[in-house]
Amino acid sequence: MEFIKFNRYNKINSFLFNYLFQEFFIKSGEIIINIIHLFKDSLLHPENLVRAINLKKGKVFLYFLFIAFIAAIPLWIQSSQTIDDFSRDGQIIAESIPAFQIENDQIVTNEPVDSYIYQTDSIIFTFDPNGERTIEDVERDLIGNLIGIAFLEDGLYFSLPNYPIQFPYAQLNGLTSDSFIDLILSVESFGGVLQTLTFILLLLIALLLTFIYTVLSTLFANIISIIFGKQLKFRESFKIVLFASTLPTLFIAFLNSFGLIPSFQMEIKIALTLFIYYLAIRTIPKPKKQS
Repeated sequence: MEFIKFNRYNKINSFLFNYLFQEFFIKSGEIIINIIHLFKDSLLHPENLVRAINLKKGKVFLYFLFIAFIAAIPLWIQSSQTIDDFSRDGQIIAESIPAFQIENDQIVTNEPVDSYIYQTDSIIFTFDPNGERTIEDVERDLIGNLIGIAFLEDGLYFSLPNYPIQFPYAQLNGLTSDSFIDLILSVESFGGVLQTLTFILLLLIALLLTFIYTVLSTLFANIISIIFGKQLKFRESFKIVLFASTLPTLFIAFLNSFGLIPSFQMEIKIALTLFIYYLAIRTIPKPKKQS
């Protein structure tokens, strides 16, 4: 009797193992292999991309994540470099900050201080409690990816690349030079965590931008399919466009990773994607006209 129970137990375990192996390992392997083949075709044999029409939503979504990941890489490289530079140069800036405190909605120094500007490789720091400079002056000083930090007469102004932030002193009552210096120096301590959080945020942004880009390209792709009489559905064109965008995405990401941002790069990316899309759908035979 115990032998029969043991035998049944082995059969159940064997069944579960075979099921799990087939469902999670074999099928997952097939999905990865199919995606790898389509990835190669997107680079070398665009005429084979029509096979993407038959892919299930899960595979398409997986590749969508892959494309968004590629698009996020140059953004992360730039932000990672910015964080590293800020950590290094922040220590230099901290040494130049005079003693101050913010009280009654205004900045007060312990002793009279002349306005000054201090520049490093990544930061332009402005300390101007005397009202000699404006936000426009600070913006004019910034070149490229420099970060601007300015204590002006009415508030604290940050200028990250393409992202200005302003805090009126009414929101900063109680801030002192010591606490602000501690804040700057803490960037180095939390650099790894900050870079991880930044990458997650950039990946979410890349997912949104990739979706918008793919949908926009699909709208133009549908027009191309109609012109050439292929009669593809929107979801079918979407799948082909997603894989057709691989080479343009890699190309743009490669340039951006080295700080090269071509003019009209979005238009270039869409044009290349649509050209590859055309190379793919031209292999589809036109539907026969019913007599």
